[in-house]
Amino acid sequence: MSPFKMHKLDPVFFVKELINASYYNLPRNFDFDGESHDFWELIYVDRGQIIVGSEDRNYLLMAGEMAFYTPGEFHSIHLCEEQPASIVVISFNSESATMDAFEHKILVLGDAEKQCLATIVEEAADTFLHFDNIPAAIDLERAEHPPFGSEQIIKNRLEELFIRIYRRRENISITSRTVPPSRLLRSSELVAQVQDYMSSHFADKLSLEVIAATHNISVAYLRRIFKLKAGLPVMTYLTKLRISEAKRLINEGKLNFTQIAEAVGYDNIYYFSSAFKKQTGMTLTEFSRSVRRDRL
Repeated sequence: MSPFKMHKLDPVFFVKELINASYYNLPRNFDFDGESHDFWELIYVDRGQIIVGSEDRNYLLMAGEMAFYTPGEFHSIHLCEEQPASIVVISFNSESATMDAFEHKILVLGDAEKQCLATIVEEAADTFLHFDNIPAAIDLERAEHPPFGSEQIIKNRLEELFIRIYRRRENISITSRTVPPSRLLRSSELVAQVQDYMSSHFADKLSLEVIAATHNISVAYLRRIFKLKAGLPVMTYLTKLRISEAKRLINEGKLNFTQIAEAVGYDNIYYFSSAFKKQTGMTLTEFSRSVRRDRL
């Protein structure tokens, strides 16, 4: 009988199987509508920002942050404002009861935790063949000659990562990261919506702030994507709509210039006259005369 007292080790986290451990560089046009599966998955943002979806809402995930998805939970990935991003996706099976602590969690990783994650990705890259480097296509196969003990290192570091996170018991409130549905629109679709809105409301007192708030986006984002997709600034586009309608009303000949100004969203006839000349190269009177000449 041994004189030494034996201590049976009691693991608090146990990773049973690995499905995926990959690093992805997401292009600007990446969009993943979502899936659900019977294993755990974590998503870590290494660079940029993404919007991660769950059953009933979407959340902003920033660089240095990680989100967990439980088995059976629907999840999707959308790029934030169509900017490229880099992410780590790890999918695994674990029956440890302590995993429940990570349900619906968004976490900021510390340096030690990031190192665990980096080791996992490095070992996985040498251990498995990645046939399809997009998150929706998981197709890992063991390399012909993986480094000795690499799979055990992956398992150990993943379990260490969970222990370190669990000890801190810290997380970001997911409600503070809720993203409105409009943020999930492709920028081209969003710009089309903004254009339709301005076409229907050009007579209203519109401003960048009003247009952005109506579509649940920031003024800075509105400015950037509209110029990118439409080729001109938002307010320039609005002015073109207004002047186009003003020309039509002048052509009808039923309203005077002051009435036309009010009808197309200008409460100041002098500002309207200036905008009209800048757009058409003619004063209101000159344009009106040209219309009458054309009728003769």
